[in-house]
Amino acid sequence: MSDNGDERMLSELGEVLDRIDPIPPDVTLAARSALAWRRMDAELAELLHDSALEAAGAGATRSTARLRALAFESSSGISLEIEISEDGDRRSLIGQVVPAAAAPIAVRHPGGTDSVTSDAIGRFRFDNIPYGPMSLRCEPPDGVPIETGWVVI
Repeated sequence: MSDNGDERMLSELGEVLDRIDPIPPDVTLAARSALAWRRMDAELAELLHDSALEAAGAGATRSTARLRALAFESSSGISLEIEISEDGDRRSLIGQVVPAAAAPIAVRHPGGTDSVTSDAIGRFRFDNIPYGPMSLRCEPPDGVPIETGWVVI
């Protein structure tokens, strides 16, 4: 088969796959958001814990409380711990910066960016966050900003 025939076959195969199993819009949005929001001036905070993954791994059923706990940590030792509660297609995030510090915190999501400043013991809260991908950015007073990877909440 010629190169032209190979290209045509790959093109047709791609069209079939797009019809049968299209890429979900949330996946495309998360990929674009990750590229658009990643900044070189920030350190990446790695996801250390996700209660949703533990529950799925244990075969547990979801509780009616619909709470999810996430923990992120940067190589500099700064952690962001959050608890997410669901209310339909909206989310509330309650979190803490560890070690405790008053710091600007931003949550980025498909609807935009919301910002707060954590209190003196590192606590912060966001309400009315839409379902979908989100990422946090923290600017500690004595350090390099940290950003989490994108997580669908």
